[in-house]
Amino acid sequence: MSPEVIRNLGWDLLSGSAHAALLGILVLGVRLLLRRHLAPHWRLVLGSLVLIRLVWPWEISTPVSLFNVTATWLPPINAWSFPIDGWRWGLGVWAAGVAVRLAGIMIDWRRVQRWIHQSQSVDSRLIALWDETLQSGPKFLHRVPIRQTPEVANPCVVGLVHPCLLLPVDLGSQFSVEEIRWMFLHELAHLRRCDLWLNGVLEAVRAFHWFNPVVGWVLQRWREDREEACDVHALSADGVHPVPYGRVLLKCLQGSEIGGGNAVAVGWPGVLNAAPRSLVHRIESIARFRAGRRTWVVGGCTALSIALLGLTDQEPLPPRRLWLLKSETLSRVLPADLGTPSV
Repeated sequence: MSPEVIRNLGWDLLSGSAHAALLGILVLGVRLLLRRHLAPHWRLVLGSLVLIRLVWPWEISTPVSLFNVTATWLPPINAWSFPIDGWRWGLGVWAAGVAVRLAGIMIDWRRVQRWIHQSQSVDSRLIALWDETLQSGPKFLHRVPIRQTPEVANPCVVGLVHPCLLLPVDLGSQFSVEEIRWMFLHELAHLRRCDLWLNGVLEAVRAFHWFNPVVGWVLQRWREDREEACDVHALSADGVHPVPYGRVLLKCLQGSEIGGGNAVAVGWPGVLNAAPRSLVHRIESIARFRAGRRTWVVGGCTALSIALLGLTDQEPLPPRRLWLLKSETLSRVLPADLGTPSV
């Protein structure tokens, strides 16, 4: 690989991740300020803007860009600001980290496939209840099978190409039919939203940006918001009451479940390794749920503002900073003897 390609690849990765990190800090701050006023799906939109920033292909310079402010804090640097050996070593370490992360995703996939192959059929009453729940969803979900396995402690949907609902073997003895229906509604929301595929995308993004803690924090919040969005879907159905629904969730949280970072499975209790504060907020959101509540004004204005700030780029550098950048670049590119005066 030529030095020019190495420099461009390393700079694109570093600068793109840095821009996404700055936007992520802004998003996390806005979430903290407006969390009670933003519906879960609007918080998901804000998190998605960070993911979009990582692959944003256009350069749109505006005076309102977030990076106009940050450009004044940082020294003028570009791809030539670091030696080529530094780029080579940096990309080598990055590739090793990506390989480890992707290997973990493959291990998760193989484990879940083993669960599916070793699973057993469930009681006919649960099959009928699942089929009844699927009738309220799109037709392409009507053939999602339901199985049981001792490997899971709570209901979860697994798989990417052929999704499947896995249940613990003792689910029917621990919960009533109505409580199981609420769990099924939550899992149906995951399927309708294509959360299994989105979970895989999140894991892939985390693998390629494993070195960026801000991206990891944003993705963790995204997973927590996803569970709240599925709670809203379940609570909006007929016959679902917030207080009993929350009690069932608390009862499920006492058990163990597959890890929250699994790339091909999404469980009913959600991310068990989430911060306790987030779990408390989820329970509080369930208790405060009101059907028909609208937050599109606050959410839409917030998302639009964040998009204008974070998906646009800084305006051209002032002449003095641009001259410093060019001078530093030339000093690294030109041989040292060209700058030595002849005697």
